[in-house]
Amino acid sequence: MCADSRMKKTTKKNTKVTRPWGGYEIMEKRDYYWVKKLFVTKGEQTSLQSHADREEFWLVLQGTVRALKGGKATVLSAGETCHIQQGEKHRLSGVTDGVVLEVALGKPRENDIIRYEDDYNRK
Repeated sequence: MCADSRMKKTTKKNTKVTRPWGGYEIMEKRDYYWVKKLFVTKGEQTSLQSHADREEFWLVLQGTVRALKGGKATVLSAGETCHIQQGEKHRLSGVTDGVVLEVALGKPRENDIIRYEDDYNRK
């Protein structure tokens, strides 16, 4: 097996975080990717945001969500996916309670969020 210096683990698995729109659980995090499970509550939404250092892939596991990317909204149900380009504005809204698997590639970190709109007055 080849060693890869990028494989250093940076966060404990299964760290659960509550947010006003629902929350997330970190399944795995490394220096250059993470895998998170997002829980989006019906009627709530994440910030309209972008990231300078990462792209994201979403796979809906359960429920129905509205994905806004760029200026286009799409309703996604279980089994459907969405790719968010690095720097692209995006947001998730709960049509029903939804569970979304998020894979971020690049330099994933929570403090890189650029918020354009937020229902909960976060900066």
